[in-house]
Amino acid sequence: MQEHNLLSHKNVEYEVQDRAAWLTMSRPEALNALSKGMFRELEASLRSASKGRGISSIVIKGEGRAFSAGLDVKEVSGFASRREAREFVYNLVEPFWKRFLGCEKPIISMVDGPAYGAGAEIALASDLVAASTGSTFAFSGGRVGAICCISAALGQFTITGRKLVEMNLTGAPISAEEARSHGIVNYVEETTHLRERVDRILNEIRNVSPISNASFKRIHRGLFTTRALDLAHRELFRTITSADFEKGAAAFREKIHPKYYD
Repeated sequence: MQEHNLLSHKNVEYEVQDRAAWLTMSRPEALNALSKGMFRELEASLRSASKGRGISSIVIKGEGRAFSAGLDVKEVSGFASRREAREFVYNLVEPFWKRFLGCEKPIISMVDGPAYGAGAEIALASDLVAASTGSTFAFSGGRVGAICCISAALGQFTITGRKLVEMNLTGAPISAEEARSHGIVNYVEETTHLRERVDRILNEIRNVSPISNASFKRIHRGLFTTRALDLAHRELFRTITSADFEKGAAAFREKIHPKYYD
């Protein structure tokens, strides 16, 4: 079964191939940065895939040379008021993550290129991750005065050791192989073999009962609390309305390092 352009979106391409819904973040000129439109369309695409009869799995990937560079700093730093920032967090970001984390179908991230900030969090929160050898991962929100709030809330259930803390407090990127060693990535392949690996994963998933997978995800989801996610979004709002974010976003636009301690 194959369907093209099932949903008419500007930022996310949606198609169904062999019972898998493929969601492609499609802002290559911005390294697939997560804008308001991207959050809205990802949530809508996940909703459609979750309800789609006969869809066994969901694959998320990025168009072009990046998976996703994370929050669209230029857009987010241009909010005219705290009210506008609040609407962004609670009307777009939070509904997306609720939809993502509440999805009872397996979600696979196919990462080919940089996965930074919220882009890295999408990979982290996915059930399975296949990455190309040249991919890199970074919880880099703090470098622009924001925060990778989902990694703080959920990362301890995936990342081994103290790497979660280090990655957030430094914002430094790590390679796909290092990400695999710390539990962020399941498989690392050459780019030419990445799709083949994902197809193999999809084939294996189709051997498992959909109700069994849904029940497993319900149990697994029970490990993290609504309270943690509520706190995560409150702290995201706090950071993107702070003076540090203004400073970090300005430095980002000028492509220089911010000076937070001057």
